[in-house]
Amino acid sequence: MKTLPYYLVDVFTSEPFGGNPLAVFPDADDLTQDEMQNIAQELNLSETTFLQKPKSDGADCTVRIFTPRCEIPMAGHPTIGTAFVILEKGLLIPKSKDELVFDLGIGPTKVATREQITMHQPTPEFGEILDGAGVVEALGLSQSDLLPEVPVQVVSCGVPFILVPLNSLDAVKRAKLSLEKLDQVCASIESREVMPFCLEGETPEASAHARMFAPRFGIIEDPATGGAQGPLGAYRVKYGLTESRVMHHEQGFEMGRPSFVSVEVLSDGSAKVGGQCVLMGEGNLILH
Repeated sequence: MKTLPYYLVDVFTSEPFGGNPLAVFPDADDLTQDEMQNIAQELNLSETTFLQKPKSDGADCTVRIFTPRCEIPMAGHPTIGTAFVILEKGLLIPKSKDELVFDLGIGPTKVATREQITMHQPTPEFGEILDGAGVVEALGLSQSDLLPEVPVQVVSCGVPFILVPLNSLDAVKRAKLSLEKLDQVCASIESREVMPFCLEGETPEASAHARMFAPRFGIIEDPATGGAQGPLGAYRVKYGLTESRVMHHEQGFEMGRPSFVSVEVLSDGSAKVGGQCVLMGEGNLILH
């Protein structure tokens, strides 16, 4: 029987019970793939992270990220939240005073730790442009809800997301995904992770409001998706949907978990994603 300590943290929020909850297991070197997957399924959060010894020179640790259904190579809120817990609880001594380096599934990833915790994501890959009318129909919307003159497109900073530009906050709020219809219109691609967004917010600071559906990962809807917010920022820069490379996005309002993500798109096209965190608790899980 194993007793595993873990921490619970809300990510991309400064208020308890906001943002996206995350469980962090700091001592996972002896866990098997199946054990980590079973734990993630048991907790049933969007993601759960497990810390292991580093795989590469220069990294502080390996961070493995599991949804309730599968392991994924990267994600924003687990990376930000894990860094926060490491610093808050003193779980390790970083090799640099200004950043942590995590071995993720996409390779070594830098996480700045001064001021706001910020994840530097890979340069985005702009993939297939999809049938916008079909995608919005899969969201229970009509073609008139689309933002004109910009595409519905797959964009990835490690995990591909279908970005769907809508013309109003009301349209984003009305979205309701039919995976069966999405399968039909997206048969030629692997991704089914959909982020509808608009260029207005419920808060004055936000210049975009988004939702994210990822049923393939066991996530009906996600309250904060850092892995998709980097691609969204890069998309906005590419298609002229922002006057600044520094943006503030909101998500999770429809779920009652307001989340706030800062995004900066650098001159090389890569993105930095950051936000605040709140430590919610700690405990032990027993493996029989």
